[in-house]
Amino acid sequence: MSQTFNINLLDEAELELLRHVTDPLADETITAIISSGYEAKINEVFMTLVSNDSFDSSTFSHFDDALAAPLNLYFKKSSVLPDWADCDLINQGEKTFSQYGPEIFMLLNVSALPMCYTCAKGAHVLFRTGRLLEHNNDIDPLARRLMETAQMIMNVLSEGGLAAGAGGKGIVTIQKVRLIHASIRYYLKHSKTGWDESTYGEPINQEDLAGTLMSFGPVILNGLLKLGTPMSETQKNAYMHCWKVVGFLMGIDEKLLPDTYEQGFELANKILKHQAKPSEEGTALTQSCINFINYILPGNAFDKVPVFLMDYFLSSFTASSSIDLQNCIGVKSDENLKDKIVLSISRIISKDLGQLEKSRLVQQIIKPFNNLLLKSIIHHYNYGKSVHFFIPPSLQSNWGISNEWINHLETPSIGKNRLVWQKQK
Repeated sequence: MSQTFNINLLDEAELELLRHVTDPLADETITAIISSGYEAKINEVFMTLVSNDSFDSSTFSHFDDALAAPLNLYFKKSSVLPDWADCDLINQGEKTFSQYGPEIFMLLNVSALPMCYTCAKGAHVLFRTGRLLEHNNDIDPLARRLMETAQMIMNVLSEGGLAAGAGGKGIVTIQKVRLIHASIRYYLKHSKTGWDESTYGEPINQEDLAGTLMSFGPVILNGLLKLGTPMSETQKNAYMHCWKVVGFLMGIDEKLLPDTYEQGFELANKILKHQAKPSEEGTALTQSCINFINYILPGNAFDKVPVFLMDYFLSSFTASSSIDLQNCIGVKSDENLKDKIVLSISRIISKDLGQLEKSRLVQQIIKPFNNLLLKSIIHHYNYGKSVHFFIPPSLQSNWGISNEWINHLETPSIGKNRLVWQKQK
């Protein structure tokens, strides 16, 4: 296990310095491509990335050598696992994901992403790129970006996702994300409006990357614990180890990669104290996330639930950071909201919800909300879309969402053919 993490060295001055550090390997690759006169080919490069789940020396063979060479070098260098990567811990982390995947995806939308949006400077980058906002009431740009994030988590934490030398799908996904980040940095800094580094630091800098990593690690774990999920120290730290490996592969400095849940929780708080504050961008991003959840869920019984859950899951870090995170992104709830939720879903859950304290109410509404959200996400992403959200069959079975069909009606045989009408099981 790496011994490079020391929370005491990450004071405010150090975090500020890290706002001016990015990802040299990915940045140099994108700069090499563009400065060599291949800027017009950049979209073709990314289409190649999208259409491949693995890479070898032939992947970029259809490009000129001057373009293929930096890409091949990047994919070779960025696929190497750290010496301290522990296969047993990674396997344990994958099992935790297999067990609690639906809850993790729910927490991604109502805890992890809202936490990211509380950091005003990082939210500014997302807002400027426009990939997490609706455009003219069109939900698809937002849906596509959220799907990419969810698919990354799926690829990374599914069995074998971080398997070095075996074409682990998670490793390949991370390699793509690093190049996307580098291209965003390049174009933001070379845009006509320019980039104010003195105010915001570098786009998608080391602190922002570490903050996002914490939202996927200790923030998700904190949400699971608040749901009453039984988790041993080994399970928590194995899950953290997976994200530590991801952070290394993502090009994050090892001094920003905690080993344990407690260390990650503390680092998340340090970053929040340094970066969290109210912003129009963070509020707009959060509202887009809420709109998306309500858009894909059928009916309106759960319309008030996303704000309620965001407020609930942010509360731990509001208390530990002494910053009103809910206010930063405009999701403060109150007893009136609780009453409205109880009224709207009381016909779905046959319990006396009105008498439950907040934590017990959350535990009661999570199961139906979570089940409906996951199925709605799959339906939205996978029907009529050119790029699908892929869940391995084994996880579909574990999570009770397998797409199984049974014969419903058959015609008599006509020659060697027979028509069969099926219905979903």
